[in-house]
Amino acid sequence: GEPKGRSQYAGYGDGYEDDMTNDEMTPRDGLDDAIGASAAEVADHKDEYNNDMQYLQQSLGGAGGGAGGGAQAKEVLDLHKTVDNLFEEEESLLNLHMNVIQENAELLTEEGRLLQNIQGDEVGDYDIDAYAGRLQEILDRKAELITMLQEQLSSFRHQLQEEEDASQRIGQMPSY
Repeated sequence: GEPKGRSQYAGYGDGYEDDMTNDEMTPRDGLDDAIGASAAEVADHKDEYNNDMQYLQQSLGGAGGGAGGGAQAKEVLDLHKTVDNLFEEEESLLNLHMNVIQENAELLTEEGRLLQNIQGDEVGDYDIDAYAGRLQEILDRKAELITMLQEQLSSFRHQLQEEEDASQRIGQMPSY
C-alpha cells in the first residue's frame, strides 16, 4: 500500500472525498480508502505486524535475564501495541475531522441558500414549512457530526493517556 502520512490529509485539493451524507457512517469508514489500501493489503499488513510483534516478544523474552525480564518484556511489547493503536486513532481522528469540516461547509452553503430563498418577496406558508423542516434536518446532521467528532476525540485522548501510562511504566523499570 501507499505510505501513511499527514500529507494526504493536508488540504481540500487532494482529490479525496468521502460520502459523509450517509447517516450510518462511523468514524472508521473511509480510512482504508483514504490511505489507498485494499482489504488484502490491510490483511497482509496485519500479518506482518503480528509477526513483528511476535519477533519483538521473543527478542525481549531473552533480554533482561533474571526474574523481572518477562514482566519487562511484556511492558515493552504493550507499549509498542499502545503506540500502534495511538497512531491508528490519530489517523482516524484526522480523517473524520477533515470529513466533518467538508460536510459542515456544504451544510453552511445549503443554509445560506435556504435562508436566501425564504427571504424572497413571494414566500408562502408551504415555503415556510419546507424551510423549517429542512433547517431542522440540517441542524440535526450538524449535531450528529459534532457528536461523532467528540466521540472520536475522546477515544484518541484515552489512547494518548494509555500511551503516557505505558511510557511511564517503562521509564520506571530498572535497566540491566
